[in-house]
Amino acid sequence: MKYFELSKDRESAIRAASEAVSSGELVIFPTETVYGLFFSEKGRESAYRLKGRDLSKKCAYHVGSFGSVLALVGNLDEEKKNLMRSKLPGPFTFLVPDAAGGKIGIRYPDHPEACAFLEGAAVPVFGTSANKSGSKSPESAEETRELWDDVAVVVDGGSVSGLASEVIDITGSIPKIIRTR
Repeated sequence: MKYFELSKDRESAIRAASEAVSSGELVIFPTETVYGLFFSEKGRESAYRLKGRDLSKKCAYHVGSFGSVLALVGNLDEEKKNLMRSKLPGPFTFLVPDAAGGKIGIRYPDHPEACAFLEGAAVPVFGTSANKSGSKSPESAEETRELWDDVAVVVDGGSVSGLASEVIDITGSIPKIIRTR
């Protein structure tokens, strides 16, 4: 496991995290809300096993730009895109329709370093809180320590709010708040 302090080695931390997630490894990185466990499709099973997460529960895509949001939402109507524009980047996860008739989550954090890491990855990145399923969401890198043996990169960015993102479902005709902050 490689450990970085974001305030001391920003560029190396971002590069190492991007490279690790691109190669299928797990990464712990802060956002403005909680510390996240990030992974590619290749690392999905390892991430779920590490968290003790039910494989049937989806994780949201995490992106570092609004252009990446638009690439995922497809032909979503302008009113819903405008709602997303008004909230992102920020502490929100939007549920949007996927091509198979289901839903996908999209999160675009308001955290410049997290966005740089996400944009630097050469693959789609998924994320969830960096804790065991059912445990309190981590507010510091130290609170993720129980996962460190199984991740490639841990980036310590100091304390964060600890409040998970608000989840808004925009798959229907009226937006619906699924989880509040």
